[in-house]
Amino acid sequence: MNSRDYSELFRYLMDQYCLPQENLLFVEDISGWCVKHDICEADAQRPVKLVLDEAQGCRVLVKEHLTEDILEGRLNALRMRGQIQNNATDRVDLLDSGQKKLAYLFLSEYAASLTDLADDELAADNWAFEEMKRLGFFRT
Repeated sequence: MNSRDYSELFRYLMDQYCLPQENLLFVEDISGWCVKHDICEADAQRPVKLVLDEAQGCRVLVKEHLTEDILEGRLNALRMRGQIQNNATDRVDLLDSGQKKLAYLFLSEYAASLTDLADDELAADNWAFEEMKRLGFFRT
């Protein structure tokens, strides 16, 4: 999947959280970009990363080319965390389009930047799904 094809989605999400449009960067390799900018990032497959920069504010890095393996790895992690809370339903089933998957990845990354959610992946997932509902991603 080419994430640039969803640039309007990312611009919409950036606008929703008062992040400047010019701080959205599509990059081939997030960890490589981070190395060049003296930022620690060990996850070579990371699809989205928020980077706080005193000069630029909050930058949102999006991996330009997302393979199915990358997406499935993130969704499987979501699935496993979700089973802790409810093993009768799988929230991954709600992410039935590329747009919803990318919105979830953006929102879960944004949630991890929030002080009260930063160390709790399950709480960040819950926040991301509530935001997706609020923003209308699950309307039928």
